[in-house]
Amino acid sequence: MRLICGVARAVVLLASQAYGVAQDPVGAERVLSLEEAVKLALVNNLHLMSTVDAVQGALISEHLAESRFNLKITPSYSRGVGEQTIVDQRFGLDASKLLPFGTTITGSYRTDSASNDFGNFNNSALSFGVTQPLLRGFGKKATVFNLENARRSLQGSERNLELARQRLAVDVVASYYNIVRQRGLVEVAQKSLERNKELLRASEARLEVGLASKLDVFRAELQLSRAEEGGILRGEALELAIDTFKFNLGLGHLERVSLEMVEPEYQPVEIDVDALTRIALQNRIELHEERDRIQDSRRSLSISKQNLLPVLDLNMRYEQRGIGESFYSSLDFQDRALNVFLSTSYALDRSSENASFALSQIDVDARRRSLRLVEYNVANEVRAAARNVERVGKSIVLQERNIEFAEKQLRLATLRYQRGLASNFDIIDAENNLIQARSNYVSLLADYHVSQMRLKRVTGTLDIEREFAPGSFLPGARHHP
Repeated sequence: MRLICGVARAVVLLASQAYGVAQDPVGAERVLSLEEAVKLALVNNLHLMSTVDAVQGALISEHLAESRFNLKITPSYSRGVGEQTIVDQRFGLDASKLLPFGTTITGSYRTDSASNDFGNFNNSALSFGVTQPLLRGFGKKATVFNLENARRSLQGSERNLELARQRLAVDVVASYYNIVRQRGLVEVAQKSLERNKELLRASEARLEVGLASKLDVFRAELQLSRAEEGGILRGEALELAIDTFKFNLGLGHLERVSLEMVEPEYQPVEIDVDALTRIALQNRIELHEERDRIQDSRRSLSISKQNLLPVLDLNMRYEQRGIGESFYSSLDFQDRALNVFLSTSYALDRSSENASFALSQIDVDARRRSLRLVEYNVANEVRAAARNVERVGKSIVLQERNIEFAEKQLRLATLRYQRGLASNFDIIDAENNLIQARSNYVSLLADYHVSQMRLKRVTGTLDIEREFAPGSFLPGARHHP
Protein backbone atom coordinates (compact mmCIF):
# COMPACT_ATOMS: atom_id res chain seq x y z
CA MET A 1 0.00 0.00 0.00
CA ARG A 2 2.85 2.42 0.76
CA LEU A 3 4.14 1.79 -2.76
CA ILE A 4 0.76 2.65 -4.29
CA CYS A 5 0.42 5.85 -2.28
CA GLY A 6 3.99 6.87 -3.05
CA VAL A 7 3.53 6.35 -6.80
CA ALA A 8 0.19 8.12 -6.78
CA ARG A 9 1.64 11.14 -4.97
CA ALA A 10 4.69 11.27 -7.23
CA VAL A 11 2.35 11.06 -10.26
CA VAL A 12 5.16 11.14 -12.77
CA LEU A 13 8.88 11.83 -12.30
CA LEU A 14 10.77 12.53 -15.49
CA ALA A 15 14.09 14.06 -16.47
CA SER A 16 15.19 16.96 -18.58
CA GLN A 17 18.04 19.38 -19.20
CA ALA A 18 16.23 21.58 -21.68
CA TYR A 19 13.45 24.13 -21.52
CA GLY A 20 14.65 25.58 -18.25
CA VAL A 21 14.77 22.34 -16.29
CA ALA A 22 17.55 22.25 -13.72
CA GLN A 23 20.54 20.27 -14.95
CA ASP A 24 21.49 19.17 -11.46
CA PRO A 25 19.88 15.74 -10.86
CA VAL A 26 18.93 16.75 -7.36
CA GLY A 27 17.82 20.26 -8.35
CA ALA A 28 14.35 21.71 -8.30
CA GLU A 29 11.70 20.07 -10.46
CA ARG A 30 9.68 21.82 -13.09
CA VAL A 31 6.29 20.92 -14.50
CA LEU A 32 6.66 19.76 -18.10
CA SER A 33 3.57 19.90 -20.32
CA LEU A 34 2.96 17.48 -23.14
CA GLU A 35 3.73 20.19 -25.71
CA GLU A 36 7.08 20.87 -24.08
CA ALA A 37 7.74 17.14 -23.83
CA VAL A 38 7.22 16.69 -27.57
CA LYS A 39 9.52 19.62 -28.35
CA LEU A 40 12.12 18.21 -25.99
CA ALA A 41 11.92 14.80 -27.66
CA LEU A 42 12.37 16.38 -31.08
CA VAL A 43 15.68 17.79 -29.84
CA ASN A 44 17.04 15.02 -27.61
CA ASN A 45 15.70 11.72 -28.93
CA LEU A 46 18.64 9.47 -29.82
CA HIS A 47 16.98 7.75 -32.76
CA LEU A 48 15.94 11.08 -34.25
CA MET A 49 19.51 12.36 -34.00
CA SER A 50 20.62 9.60 -36.39
CA THR A 51 18.05 10.79 -38.91
CA VAL A 52 19.30 14.36 -38.50
CA ASP A 53 22.84 13.12 -39.18
CA ALA A 54 21.61 11.55 -42.43
CA VAL A 55 20.18 14.91 -43.52
CA GLN A 56 23.47 16.65 -42.75
CA GLY A 57 25.37 14.02 -44.71
CA ALA A 58 23.04 14.47 -47.70
CA LEU A 59 23.54 18.24 -47.49
CA ILE A 60 27.32 17.78 -47.65
CA SER A 61 26.91 15.50 -50.67
CA GLU A 62 24.81 18.16 -52.39
CA HIS A 63 27.50 20.79 -51.81
CA LEU A 64 30.06 18.37 -53.20
CA ALA A 65 27.96 17.80 -56.33
CA GLU A 66 27.51 21.55 -56.79
CA SER A 67 31.26 22.07 -56.57
CA ARG A 68 31.61 20.30 -59.94
CA PHE A 69 30.35 23.52 -61.55
CA ASN A 70 32.71 25.80 -59.64
CA LEU A 71 35.60 27.58 -61.32
CA LYS A 72 38.63 25.40 -60.68
CA ILE A 73 42.04 27.07 -60.60
CA THR A 74 45.19 24.98 -60.17
CA PRO A 75 48.63 26.59 -59.90
CA SER A 76 51.72 24.43 -60.41
CA TYR A 77 55.46 24.88 -60.02
CA SER A 78 58.44 22.66 -60.71
CA ARG A 79 62.20 23.16 -60.59
CA GLY A 80 64.92 20.99 -62.06
CA VAL A 81 68.33 20.25 -60.56
CA GLY A 82 71.32 18.78 -62.41
CA GLU A 83 73.40 19.29 -65.55
CA GLN A 84 71.01 17.31 -67.74
CA THR A 85 68.02 19.38 -66.79
CA ILE A 86 66.48 21.04 -69.81
CA VAL A 87 64.18 23.39 -67.90
CA ASP A 88 65.39 25.04 -64.73
CA GLN A 89 61.93 25.97 -63.51
CA ARG A 90 58.38 25.91 -64.70
CA PHE A 91 55.36 27.81 -63.50
CA GLY A 92 51.83 27.02 -64.62
CA LEU A 93 48.25 28.06 -63.97
CA ASP A 94 45.24 26.01 -65.12
CA ALA A 95 41.57 27.03 -64.95
CA SER A 96 38.44 25.18 -65.97
CA LYS A 97 34.70 25.72 -65.79
CA LEU A 98 31.87 23.28 -66.51
CA LEU A 99 28.67 24.82 -67.81
CA PRO A 100 25.18 23.33 -67.26
CA PHE A 101 24.83 22.07 -70.87
CA GLY A 102 28.05 20.08 -70.73
CA THR A 103 30.34 22.70 -72.21
CA THR A 104 33.81 22.73 -70.66
CA ILE A 105 35.90 25.90 -70.88
CA THR A 106 39.61 25.60 -70.06
CA GLY A 107 42.47 28.02 -69.90
CA SER A 108 46.13 27.54 -69.09
CA TYR A 109 49.32 29.51 -68.85
CA ARG A 110 52.83 28.03 -68.84
CA THR A 111 56.22 29.69 -68.58
CA ASP A 112 59.58 27.84 -68.68
CA SER A 113 62.97 29.30 -67.95
CA ALA A 114 66.38 27.76 -68.63
CA SER A 115 70.03 28.86 -68.56
CA ASN A 116 72.95 27.27 -70.41
CA ASP A 117 76.13 28.19 -72.23
CA PHE A 118 74.17 29.92 -74.95
CA GLY A 119 72.33 32.26 -72.58
CA ASN A 120 68.98 32.61 -70.83
CA PHE A 121 65.77 31.44 -72.41
CA ASN A 122 62.12 31.95 -71.40
CA ASN A 123 59.20 30.27 -73.10
CA SER A 124 55.58 31.33 -72.39
CA ALA A 125 52.38 29.72 -73.64
CA LEU A 126 48.78 30.84 -73.22
CA SER A 127 45.88 28.70 -74.38
CA PHE A 128 42.09 28.62 -74.25
CA GLY A 129 39.86 25.71 -75.06
CA VAL A 130 36.17 24.86 -75.40
CA THR A 131 34.78 21.33 -75.55
CA GLN A 132 31.13 20.64 -76.31
CA PRO A 133 29.73 17.09 -76.30
CA LEU A 134 27.38 16.49 -79.23
CA LEU A 135 26.06 13.01 -78.42
CA ARG A 136 27.00 11.32 -75.18
CA GLY A 137 26.99 13.81 -72.31
CA PHE A 138 25.08 16.46 -74.27
CA GLY A 139 22.47 18.62 -72.56
CA LYS A 140 21.64 19.84 -69.12
CA LYS A 141 20.00 16.57 -68.08
CA ALA A 142 23.26 14.68 -68.44
CA THR A 143 25.44 17.38 -66.94
CA VAL A 144 23.42 17.94 -63.78
CA PHE A 145 22.49 14.25 -63.35
CA ASN A 146 24.70 13.75 -60.28
CA LEU A 147 23.63 17.08 -58.82
CA GLU A 148 19.96 16.17 -59.23
CA ASN A 149 20.64 12.84 -57.56
CA ALA A 150 22.28 14.63 -54.64
CA ARG A 151 19.38 17.04 -54.33
CA ARG A 152 16.89 14.20 -54.43
CA SER A 153 18.88 12.37 -51.78
CA LEU A 154 18.71 15.47 -49.59
CA GLN A 155 14.98 15.81 -50.21
CA GLY A 156 14.45 12.15 -49.35
CA SER A 157 16.47 12.53 -46.15
CA GLU A 158 14.44 15.58 -45.16
CA ARG A 159 11.21 13.68 -45.79
CA ASN A 160 12.48 10.77 -43.71
CA LEU A 161 13.29 13.23 -40.96
CA GLU A 162 9.77 14.66 -41.04
CA LEU A 163 8.30 11.16 -40.93
CA ALA A 164 10.55 10.30 -38.00
CA ARG A 165 9.47 13.51 -36.23
CA GLN A 166 5.81 12.63 -36.71
CA ARG A 167 6.28 9.06 -35.49
CA LEU A 168 8.24 10.31 -32.49
CA ALA A 169 5.54 12.85 -31.64
CA VAL A 170 2.91 10.09 -31.76
CA ASP A 171 5.13 7.86 -29.61
CA VAL A 172 5.53 10.63 -27.04
CA VAL A 173 1.76 11.16 -26.99
CA ALA A 174 1.23 7.40 -26.65
CA SER A 175 3.71 7.10 -23.79
CA TYR A 176 2.19 10.20 -22.16
CA TYR A 177 -1.31 8.74 -22.24
CA ASN A 178 0.09 5.43 -21.10
CA ILE A 179 1.22 7.26 -17.99
CA VAL A 180 -2.26 8.77 -17.72
CA ARG A 181 -3.67 5.26 -18.06
CA GLN A 182 -1.36 3.74 -15.47
CA ARG A 183 -1.96 6.59 -13.06
CA GLY A 184 -5.71 6.07 -13.42
CA LEU A 185 -5.29 2.34 -12.86
CA VAL A 186 -3.24 3.06 -9.74
CA GLU A 187 -6.08 5.23 -8.43
CA VAL A 188 -8.61 2.49 -9.26
CA ALA A 189 -6.45 -0.03 -7.42
CA GLN A 190 -6.10 2.31 -4.44
CA LYS A 191 -9.87 2.79 -4.13
CA SER A 192 -10.42 -0.95 -4.52
CA LEU A 193 -7.87 -1.61 -1.79
CA GLU A 194 -9.70 0.73 0.59
CA ARG A 195 -13.05 -0.94 -0.15
CA ASN A 196 -11.58 -4.39 0.42
CA LYS A 197 -10.16 -3.29 3.77
CA GLU A 198 -13.60 -2.11 4.79
CA LEU A 199 -15.03 -5.44 3.62
CA LEU A 200 -12.51 -7.37 5.72
CA ARG A 201 -13.29 -5.28 8.81
CA ALA A 202 -17.01 -5.76 8.26
CA SER A 203 -16.60 -9.52 7.77
CA GLU A 204 -14.54 -9.84 10.96
CA ALA A 205 -17.10 -7.79 12.91
CA ARG A 206 -20.00 -9.89 11.64
CA LEU A 207 -18.07 -13.06 12.50
CA GLU A 208 -17.74 -11.90 16.11
CA VAL A 209 -21.52 -11.50 16.43
CA GLY A 210 -22.29 -14.71 14.53
CA LEU A 211 -23.70 -13.05 11.40
CA ALA A 212 -20.96 -14.36 9.10
CA SER A 213 -18.90 -17.51 8.75
CA LYS A 214 -15.16 -17.96 8.86
CA LEU A 215 -15.36 -18.59 5.11
CA ASP A 216 -16.49 -14.99 4.60
CA VAL A 217 -13.42 -13.73 6.46
CA PHE A 218 -11.09 -15.96 4.46
CA ARG A 219 -12.72 -14.80 1.26
CA ALA A 220 -12.30 -11.14 2.26
CA GLU A 221 -8.65 -11.69 3.23
CA LEU A 222 -7.96 -13.34 -0.12
CA GLN A 223 -9.64 -10.49 -1.97
CA LEU A 224 -7.59 -7.94 0.02
CA SER A 225 -4.38 -9.80 -0.80
CA ARG A 226 -5.27 -9.77 -4.47
CA ALA A 227 -6.00 -6.04 -4.30
CA GLU A 228 -2.61 -5.39 -2.69
CA GLU A 229 -0.87 -7.45 -5.36
CA GLY A 230 -2.78 -5.61 -8.07
CA GLY A 231 -1.71 -2.30 -6.58
CA ILE A 232 1.94 -3.36 -6.65
CA LEU A 233 1.67 -4.42 -10.29
CA ARG A 234 -0.04 -1.16 -11.20
CA GLY A 235 2.69 0.82 -9.49
CA GLU A 236 5.38 -1.10 -11.33
CA ALA A 237 3.59 -0.57 -14.64
CA LEU A 238 3.48 3.17 -13.95
CA GLU A 239 7.21 3.25 -13.28
CA LEU A 240 7.88 1.38 -16.52
CA ALA A 241 5.67 3.83 -18.40
CA ILE A 242 7.67 6.70 -16.93
CA ASP A 243 10.96 5.09 -18.01
CA THR A 244 9.65 4.67 -21.56
CA PHE A 245 8.54 8.29 -21.61
CA LYS A 246 11.93 9.46 -20.41
CA PHE A 247 13.69 7.41 -23.08
CA ASN A 248 11.55 8.96 -25.82
CA LEU A 249 12.51 12.39 -24.52
CA GLY A 250 16.22 11.47 -24.49
CA LEU A 251 16.45 11.98 -20.74
CA GLY A 252 18.70 10.27 -18.24
CA HIS A 253 17.45 8.23 -15.30
CA LEU A 254 18.70 10.76 -12.76
CA GLU A 255 17.17 13.83 -14.40
CA ARG A 256 13.96 14.88 -12.67
CA VAL A 257 10.92 16.89 -13.68
CA SER A 258 7.22 16.66 -12.90
CA LEU A 259 4.93 15.94 -15.82
CA GLU A 260 1.82 18.08 -16.13
CA MET A 261 -1.17 15.75 -16.40
CA VAL A 262 -4.55 16.52 -17.95
CA GLU A 263 -7.87 14.80 -17.45
CA PRO A 264 -8.68 13.04 -20.73
CA GLU A 265 -12.23 13.28 -21.94
CA TYR A 266 -14.29 11.54 -24.58
CA GLN A 267 -15.57 13.67 -27.41
CA PRO A 268 -17.28 11.76 -30.26
CA VAL A 269 -16.02 12.58 -33.75
CA GLU A 270 -17.54 12.05 -37.18
CA ILE A 271 -15.34 9.90 -39.44
CA ASP A 272 -15.68 9.62 -43.21
CA VAL A 273 -13.28 6.83 -44.15
CA ASP A 274 -13.44 7.46 -47.90
CA ALA A 275 -12.76 11.18 -47.49
CA LEU A 276 -9.86 10.48 -45.12
CA THR A 277 -8.42 7.99 -47.60
CA ARG A 278 -8.50 10.58 -50.39
CA ILE A 279 -6.81 13.10 -48.11
CA ALA A 280 -4.09 10.59 -47.23
CA LEU A 281 -3.43 9.77 -50.88
CA GLN A 282 -2.87 13.48 -51.48
CA ASN A 283 -0.86 14.36 -48.37
CA ARG A 284 1.24 11.39 -47.31
CA ILE A 285 4.95 12.11 -47.58
CA GLU A 286 5.69 8.54 -48.57
CA LEU A 287 3.54 8.91 -51.69
CA HIS A 288 5.27 12.15 -52.68
CA GLU A 289 8.60 10.39 -52.33
CA GLU A 290 7.49 7.39 -54.38
CA ARG A 291 6.23 9.62 -57.20
CA ASP A 292 9.54 11.49 -57.23
CA ARG A 293 11.40 8.18 -57.32
CA ILE A 294 9.53 7.29 -60.50
CA GLN A 295 10.82 10.52 -62.03
CA ASP A 296 14.31 9.65 -60.81
CA SER A 297 14.07 6.28 -62.54
CA ARG A 298 12.92 7.88 -65.76
CA ARG A 299 15.79 10.35 -65.60
CA SER A 300 18.25 7.49 -65.05
CA LEU A 301 16.73 5.64 -68.00
CA SER A 302 17.21 8.69 -70.22
CA ILE A 303 20.86 8.99 -69.22
CA SER A 304 21.44 5.25 -69.70
CA LYS A 305 19.98 5.50 -73.18
CA GLN A 306 22.22 8.46 -74.00
CA ASN A 307 25.26 6.57 -72.73
CA LEU A 308 24.69 4.02 -75.50
CA LEU A 309 25.77 6.70 -77.99
CA PRO A 310 29.42 7.20 -78.93
CA VAL A 311 31.48 10.08 -77.60
CA LEU A 312 31.52 12.90 -80.14
CA ASP A 313 32.92 16.24 -78.97
CA LEU A 314 33.37 19.51 -80.78
CA ASN A 315 36.65 21.14 -79.69
CA MET A 316 38.10 24.57 -80.19
CA ARG A 317 41.57 25.49 -79.00
CA TYR A 318 43.40 28.80 -79.28
CA GLU A 319 47.11 29.02 -78.38
CA GLN A 320 49.72 31.77 -78.16
CA ARG A 321 53.43 31.19 -77.69
CA GLY A 322 56.39 33.46 -77.13
CA ILE A 323 60.11 33.06 -76.48
CA GLY A 324 62.73 35.51 -75.28
CA GLU A 325 65.75 36.04 -73.12
CA SER A 326 63.63 37.30 -70.19
CA PHE A 327 60.23 36.65 -68.80
CA TYR A 328 58.79 39.91 -70.07
CA SER A 329 60.15 39.44 -73.58
CA SER A 330 58.56 35.99 -73.72
CA LEU A 331 55.15 37.61 -73.25
CA ASP A 332 55.45 39.08 -76.74
CA PHE A 333 53.45 36.24 -78.26
CA GLN A 334 54.41 35.80 -81.86
CA ASP A 335 53.02 32.35 -82.59
CA ARG A 336 49.26 32.08 -82.65
CA ALA A 337 47.05 29.17 -83.64
CA LEU A 338 43.34 28.37 -83.66
CA ASN A 339 42.25 24.76 -83.98
CA VAL A 340 38.72 23.48 -84.40
CA PHE A 341 38.26 19.72 -84.57
CA LEU A 342 35.99 16.79 -83.72
CA SER A 343 37.01 13.97 -81.41
CA THR A 344 35.20 10.68 -80.99
CA SER A 345 35.53 7.32 -79.31
CA TYR A 346 33.39 4.23 -79.14
CA ALA A 347 34.02 1.15 -77.05
CA LEU A 348 33.34 -2.09 -78.86
CA ASP A 349 32.34 -3.82 -75.64
CA ARG A 350 29.01 -2.24 -74.64
CA SER A 351 28.10 -4.78 -71.95
CA SER A 352 28.15 -2.26 -69.10
CA GLU A 353 26.09 0.34 -70.97
CA ASN A 354 23.55 -2.21 -72.19
CA ALA A 355 23.17 -3.70 -68.71
CA SER A 356 22.71 -0.25 -67.19
CA PHE A 357 20.01 0.58 -69.74
CA ALA A 358 18.17 -2.71 -69.12
CA LEU A 359 18.35 -2.27 -65.34
CA SER A 360 17.00 1.27 -65.66
CA GLN A 361 14.01 -0.02 -67.60
CA ILE A 362 13.33 -2.60 -64.91
CA ASP A 363 13.69 0.05 -62.20
CA VAL A 364 11.04 2.27 -63.81
CA ASP A 365 8.50 -0.56 -63.78
CA ALA A 366 9.49 -1.50 -60.23
CA ARG A 367 8.98 2.07 -59.03
CA ARG A 368 5.52 2.17 -60.56
CA ARG A 369 4.58 -1.05 -58.78
CA SER A 370 6.05 0.31 -55.56
CA LEU A 371 3.84 3.40 -55.84
CA ARG A 372 0.73 1.26 -56.23
CA LEU A 373 1.79 -0.85 -53.25
CA VAL A 374 2.36 2.22 -51.07
CA GLU A 375 -1.03 3.63 -52.10
CA TYR A 376 -2.64 0.33 -51.15
CA ASN A 377 -0.85 0.27 -47.78
CA VAL A 378 -1.74 3.90 -47.06
CA ALA A 379 -5.42 3.23 -47.76
CA ASN A 380 -5.31 0.20 -45.46
CA GLU A 381 -3.59 2.18 -42.70
CA VAL A 382 -6.19 4.93 -42.89
CA ARG A 383 -9.09 2.51 -42.82
CA ALA A 384 -7.59 0.54 -39.93
CA ALA A 385 -6.87 3.72 -37.95
CA ALA A 386 -10.37 5.10 -38.61
CA ARG A 387 -12.01 1.83 -37.59
CA ASN A 388 -9.91 1.80 -34.44
CA VAL A 389 -11.09 5.30 -33.46
CA GLU A 390 -14.70 4.27 -34.02
CA ARG A 391 -14.27 1.01 -32.12
CA VAL A 392 -12.63 2.67 -29.13
CA GLY A 393 -15.31 5.35 -29.08
CA LYS A 394 -18.09 2.77 -29.02
CA SER A 395 -16.28 0.78 -26.33
CA ILE A 396 -16.00 3.90 -24.15
CA VAL A 397 -19.78 4.37 -24.28
CA LEU A 398 -20.30 0.72 -23.36
CA GLN A 399 -17.81 0.91 -20.49
CA GLU A 400 -19.59 3.94 -19.07
CA ARG A 401 -22.74 1.82 -18.89
CA ASN A 402 -20.79 -1.11 -17.47
CA ILE A 403 -19.42 1.11 -14.71
CA GLU A 404 -22.93 2.26 -13.88
CA PHE A 405 -24.19 -1.34 -13.75
CA ALA A 406 -21.19 -2.49 -11.69
CA GLU A 407 -21.71 0.30 -9.15
CA LYS A 408 -25.38 -0.65 -8.78
CA GLN A 409 -24.41 -4.30 -8.40
CA LEU A 410 -21.88 -3.42 -5.70
CA ARG A 411 -24.37 -1.26 -3.78
CA LEU A 412 -27.03 -3.98 -3.93
CA ALA A 413 -24.59 -6.74 -2.92
CA THR A 414 -23.37 -4.62 0.01
CA LEU A 415 -26.94 -3.92 1.15
CA ARG A 416 -27.89 -7.62 0.96
CA TYR A 417 -24.74 -8.56 2.87
CA GLN A 418 -25.44 -6.00 5.58
CA ARG A 419 -28.95 -7.37 6.02
CA GLY A 420 -27.70 -10.95 6.16
CA LEU A 421 -29.40 -11.97 2.93
CA ALA A 422 -26.16 -13.03 1.18
CA SER A 423 -22.51 -13.74 1.79
CA ASN A 424 -19.68 -11.40 0.89
CA PHE A 425 -19.06 -13.50 -2.24
CA ASP A 426 -21.53 -11.28 -4.08
CA ILE A 427 -19.65 -8.19 -2.88
CA ILE A 428 -16.34 -9.57 -4.08
CA ASP A 429 -17.82 -10.48 -7.45
CA ALA A 430 -19.33 -7.01 -7.83
CA GLU A 431 -16.04 -5.41 -6.73
CA ASN A 432 -14.12 -7.33 -9.40
CA ASN A 433 -16.63 -6.28 -12.03
CA LEU A 434 -16.31 -2.64 -11.00
CA ILE A 435 -12.52 -2.75 -11.04
CA GLN A 436 -12.53 -4.32 -14.49
CA ALA A 437 -15.03 -1.80 -15.87
CA ARG A 438 -13.19 1.23 -14.48
CA SER A 439 -9.82 -0.12 -15.60
CA ASN A 440 -11.15 -0.70 -19.09
CA TYR A 441 -12.63 2.80 -19.15
CA VAL A 442 -9.34 4.42 -18.14
CA SER A 443 -7.44 2.42 -20.77
CA LEU A 444 -9.96 3.18 -23.49
CA LEU A 445 -9.82 6.92 -22.81
CA ALA A 446 -6.05 6.87 -23.27
CA ASP A 447 -6.33 4.71 -26.38
CA TYR A 448 -8.93 7.06 -27.84
CA HIS A 449 -6.65 10.09 -27.74
CA VAL A 450 -3.69 8.15 -29.10
CA SER A 451 -5.77 6.62 -31.89
CA GLN A 452 -6.93 10.07 -32.98
CA MET A 453 -3.33 11.26 -33.14
CA ARG A 454 -2.35 8.20 -35.17
CA LEU A 455 -5.25 8.83 -37.52
CA LYS A 456 -3.90 12.31 -38.18
CA ARG A 457 -0.47 10.87 -38.89
CA VAL A 458 -1.66 8.21 -41.34
CA THR A 459 -3.79 10.75 -43.21
CA GLY A 460 -0.82 13.09 -43.57
CA THR A 461 -2.54 15.94 -41.72
CA LEU A 462 -0.38 15.94 -38.59
CA ASP A 463 1.24 19.36 -38.30
CA ILE A 464 3.64 19.10 -35.38
CA GLU A 465 4.11 22.84 -34.92
CA ARG A 466 0.37 23.53 -34.88
CA GLU A 467 -0.70 20.35 -33.09
CA PHE A 468 1.69 20.85 -30.21
CA ALA A 469 1.39 24.59 -29.84
CA PRO A 470 1.17 25.78 -26.22
CA GLY A 471 -2.20 24.93 -24.69
CA SER A 472 -3.24 22.37 -27.31
CA PHE A 473 -3.62 19.56 -24.77
CA LEU A 474 -5.60 21.28 -22.05
CA PRO A 475 -9.19 19.99 -22.47
CA GLY A 476 -11.86 21.04 -20.06
CA ALA A 477 -12.29 19.03 -16.86
CA ARG A 478 -14.94 16.35 -16.99
CA HIS A 479 -16.21 14.01 -14.32
CA HIS A 480 -15.69 10.40 -15.30
CA PRO A 481 -17.55 7.46 -13.78
